[in-house]
Amino acid sequence: MFHGPGFHRMARFGPEIDEIKTKIRITRLFAYLVPYRFQIVSAIFISVCVTALNLMPPRLIGLIIDSAASRKQITVLYGMCFLLLAIYVLVNALNGIKIYLMGKLGQKITYDLWQEVYRSIQRLSFRFFDENQTGNIMSRITSDITAVERVVVDGLDTTIIAFLTLIGITAVLFWMNWKLALITMIPIPVLAFMAYLITVRAHAIYREVRKKMGEISALLQDSISGIRETKSFVREDYEINRLAAKSDEYIKTNIQAVKLWATFSPAIITTTSMGTFLVLLFGGKIAIETGQISTGQIVSFLFYLGLFYQPIHQLNIVNHMLQHARASSERIFEIIDAKPDVLELKDAIGLKKCRGEVIFDNVHFSYKKGTEVLHGISFEASPGEIIALVGPTGAGKTTIISLIPRFYDVESGEIRIDGIDIRRYKLKELREAIGIVMQEPFLFNGTIMENIAYGKLEATVDEIVKAAKLANAHDFIMRLPDGYQHQIGERGIKLSVGEKQRIAIARAILKNPPILIFDEATSSVDNETEAMIQEAIGRLLKNRTSFVIAHRLSTIVNAHKILVINDGYIVETGTHKELLQKSGLYAKLYEIQWKQKSPAVTKSYLSLF
Repeated sequence: MFHGPGFHRMARFGPEIDEIKTKIRITRLFAYLVPYRFQIVSAIFISVCVTALNLMPPRLIGLIIDSAASRKQITVLYGMCFLLLAIYVLVNALNGIKIYLMGKLGQKITYDLWQEVYRSIQRLSFRFFDENQTGNIMSRITSDITAVERVVVDGLDTTIIAFLTLIGITAVLFWMNWKLALITMIPIPVLAFMAYLITVRAHAIYREVRKKMGEISALLQDSISGIRETKSFVREDYEINRLAAKSDEYIKTNIQAVKLWATFSPAIITTTSMGTFLVLLFGGKIAIETGQISTGQIVSFLFYLGLFYQPIHQLNIVNHMLQHARASSERIFEIIDAKPDVLELKDAIGLKKCRGEVIFDNVHFSYKKGTEVLHGISFEASPGEIIALVGPTGAGKTTIISLIPRFYDVESGEIRIDGIDIRRYKLKELREAIGIVMQEPFLFNGTIMENIAYGKLEATVDEIVKAAKLANAHDFIMRLPDGYQHQIGERGIKLSVGEKQRIAIARAILKNPPILIFDEATSSVDNETEAMIQEAIGRLLKNRTSFVIAHRLSTIVNAHKILVINDGYIVETGTHKELLQKSGLYAKLYEIQWKQKSPAVTKSYLSLF
């Protein structure tokens, strides 16, 4: 696989995300609401109607007490009771419509965020994935977006209703009795101060909660992907303990949030209860001493007072959700805002007809600043030539070939294809001209046909079958229960190593690129399979400029040029015969591989790799 020293990925996000200094505001989510303004306006209109209707029952109940019950007007009682029932039915019907509209809106917002985050992930460079765990990224796409969706659906609706209710009831309270209305406002400054304290503290806690959840997702992804290694080394208990430790950290952080709300929620309820206490105290005193307020008016006022404090409690719950979503949205926008380090020029040119000439001109490269891994690499590959790269593990072979499709950019020097610096080409067309077959080919969970067709999505069945035959894969495919429609499982787990290799070769043949990168690997297959793979490789390399990382030196004896790489330098260059005559590193490697040696020499050979 193409990867640098960051292959053992860190749990935290790398420099592409760390560079983002601006704090993400939850208001940025409002931009995602703009395309659905009709639905939002409709929901707001319904909310206004519901709020207006909800203001009527307390007043009707007061009138029933004062006018109907006290004066024994049975007709008025019937009329007002049925009007009250009609209001309740209408409110619930409108709420049902609004729930549907907001639920639909939430799903569309989720879809939009999924698409934007996934598009951002697709445009990011390899360096990003070298430094960040897959499970952590997946956590941002799934659970973080779900948290945001929840606040959009429930939070937006509740907030609109709460504010409209507060405005409407405040007006009614002052209309009914301005003195009592002023008394109800006494707890408001205290509530505002507590809400501020909650917001400041909760955001920091939920940010940590989301981070811990990302770490759990990363651990689960690694553990499930490596389940065969876990069982073969009998490390089930070890993995269980690892998850338990991460889960314990997550639970402890979550308990901090629970403790915060357990402290402030009762305090908020107690503070609002003071308003009811004060209204009863002073309202009762006015009624007893002056008679200016009737029993029905006090009851109506208390009903409205309950409705007045109810949206305050709802806004407290929304604030809880909001801090959760704010932390999640920051994690989401960190990915969206991350900048790839491999960028395409605005005036990039196309690469329609690639001849396949590749030149490395004094190329220097570092995965991390100050730690150079390639030192002045220079060589030429003429169209149709096979260039082999050999050398000890970690010498820089994979790094060299990963620079050709611009998976990383050079630090200095140039790589030219057909005489033009590859940084001037459009990225898509550059990579379309390059085919890659990896040492451990990645196959997607799906059918064999789908995996081969990945090389050319519009390919016909005949083209796919032809490619499979050239890759010596057709015969074993036809022996499978469903042939080309055979499901191969995650990462092609249902296929052998040799079968996966031939599927990958068929995929590259179908793409038919003028430049080929091949990380040759046949050491883990039997002799018959190796012969079939080598035959398929021969067809694949024909008439293409090819770069082959050779693990078995016998496979590259006919290469036009062999580059011997050691510690980031090209230490030898030549054909197979020329390099043997030099009696250098290549000759030593060849001698170790193909001559009978004592165990001591074999041990020495292994140390080179």
